Amino acid sequence: MKDNNPKLTERDVLEQAQRRLQQNLNFKAAGYVCNAEQLIHLLLGIAATRHTLEAVCAELETSACAATVRSYLHEQLTVAELPQLERAMNDALAQEVPPSVLVAEREIAIDYHDQAYYGKTEQKEGLWVRAEAKNGTTRVYRVATAYLILNGWRLTLAIKFVGPEDDHQKVLKFLLKRLKRLHIKVRTCYLDRGFAGVGVIKYLQRTGTKSIIACPIRGKTGGVRALCVGRQGYLTTHTFCSPQHGQAQVQVAICRGFTTAKRTGRKQKQAQWLVFILINCQMAAKEVRKKYRRRFGIETSYRCSRQLRGWTTANNAAYRFLLIALSFFLLNVWIALRWLFARKPRRGRRLLLEAHFRLRRFAKFIAHALETLYGKVCHIESLSKVKAYA
Repeated sequence: MKDNNPKLTERDVLEQAQRRLQQNLNFKAAGYVCNAEQLIHLLLGIAATRHTLEAVCAELETSACAATVRSYLHEQLTVAELPQLERAMNDALAQEVPPSVLVAEREIAIDYHDQAYYGKTEQKEGLWVRAEAKNGTTRVYRVATAYLILNGWRLTLAIKFVGPEDDHQKVLKFLLKRLKRLHIKVRTCYLDRGFAGVGVIKYLQRTGTKSIIACPIRGKTGGVRALCVGRQGYLTTHTFCSPQHGQAQVQVAICRGFTTAKRTGRKQKQAQWLVFILINCQMAAKEVRKKYRRRFGIETSYRCSRQLRGWTTANNAAYRFLLIALSFFLLNVWIALRWLFARKPRRGRRLLLEAHFRLRRFAKFIAHALETLYGKVCHIESLSKVKAYA
């Protein structure tokens, strides 16, 4: 009996990722062993196994040595070529956006994502930025991403490398322009508290973008904290001040919620205040908090992307950005393939069986396909004369 159900093999997954990535990354290599296709394959192997370049090359029998591959990569991945690399990875992310997304207005989440850096390179050369102390360091490589909030399609639409000279307004302007270039209409933009500043507020008011920004509560008595009174949420207006950008008066939603202690049973239940800045939109305080909760899918994308990110100790900022952007690109490829091969027909809307094609299986498919293509090291030879191992 003929099987009419299509099958997704390990080689299909590798070719899907390799073809779409090679269309945008114009790598060149004309050696006897190493070529442009192998560079892409090894980058995919680094991401799928979460290992370093040396570890991946050592496990593949017929691949080029790590020193050769590293020389090709660092020769073409320079700080001067970082804007071009940024455009290439944004074009690669856009390839997975289905046409149905462009039909109506969509909700977009924008946030920063940091990766710890432990090197000693100067900031001007390494292009790292300062952040709050975490994982034993205050130095991080930072990217900003725009994320689509839509059931079934949770895609990273755009990515921006954040350097020491980039401010919040410049980063937001880049991402919104990128969305406009993709012909994606923004219904509401959800921003993290890192964007809560007068410069960003004025820019959004000027462009007319509907936005909700989480506002940090600082200080002990004055400012935003003075608004956190009462027993229920409400709407009010507040004036934010900045020595650089002046003043901006906006509507804010003061929401009163409770900790999850009632659900977890760990601590005593306590009330907490959440403040949101409303720009070009009108809704009740309770509705603001409910809608903003949809934004936390972008945090899930960060956790998933860490499962597809290779390791490196190189001081090359362009190479580090490529590894971060590559993790989001592979995450988009996995979501697109899962949507095609893990949907079960039924009456009404199709059911997406997430367990049918997990992210870990996607990564293993790529790693196993590379082992089949280049061979896997299964034995080592003794460096001295020893007795037979019994």
